Amino acid sequence: MEIRALSTPAEIQAALAFVRGQFLDQDSLGYPQEGMASFLQYLENAAAGLDFLEADGEEGTEGVLAYAPATFHLSLFFVAKGKQKQGIGRALMQEFLKRAQEQHAARISVNAAAAAVDAYKALGFELCGDAETRDGISFQPMEYLLACDWLGREVTVVIDRPYGSLHPHYPDLLYTCNYGYVEELMSADGEFQDAYVYGPQEPLEKFRGIVIAIIYRRNDNESKWVVSDGSAFLKQDVINAVGFQEQYFDTRFVWLERQ
Repeated sequence: MEIRALSTPAEIQAALAFVRGQFLDQDSLGYPQEGMASFLQYLENAAAGLDFLEADGEEGTEGVLAYAPATFHLSLFFVAKGKQKQGIGRALMQEFLKRAQEQHAARISVNAAAAAVDAYKALGFELCGDAETRDGISFQPMEYLLACDWLGREVTVVIDRPYGSLHPHYPDLLYTCNYGYVEELMSADGEFQDAYVYGPQEPLEKFRGIVIAIIYRRNDNESKWVVSDGSAFLKQDVINAVGFQEQYFDTRFVWLERQ
């Protein structure tokens, strides 16, 4: 089996035809008539704005995955009927995750059909909101958080907004901790990974420490890291320290848990 990216219009149209056929062959995922019509209409224009990955086997196409490259939202994910549970979907997902990690995305997301929720959980996805129904299609929002393997790792933060400075665009915003970027890693927008330095209360130019938390901002495909000297900390103290800026966002903290 080979996982490859599709590039030509003919390849993408063939992949969409495969998806259409699998959707109809697999009982339309249990969608009602309105949902079936909505999904088939979506496929008519799905080529625009999506990147496609295909799993090719000896008998031809065995699976297709398509996603929005700007947000890494998973839009289409189908494995051929009779080929499930043979590692095809996992191989496609691994290639997708690799691409997201190379772009230093904070998360990948999907609106999972009810019948597919358990399969996504097995791949490492989590629920991230209430189930919804739109245009006859019922789905469960789910996400897969990236970069968690950086928790506990040592990094260098270059400070470009030191303790006590004012935000360059919002002069009423005072930095109550040092803030900068991690030299070792670039973020999804092509800039260095942003990080807060927790602990020191004086302006710094550089700080070497360990990642103790990752802050995921919902509706934003970037994350902010918190770096400290590795000593014991209280979660609420960290939240308070970065609250001067993070209070304006809907956030989720993932913590380094000590044994």
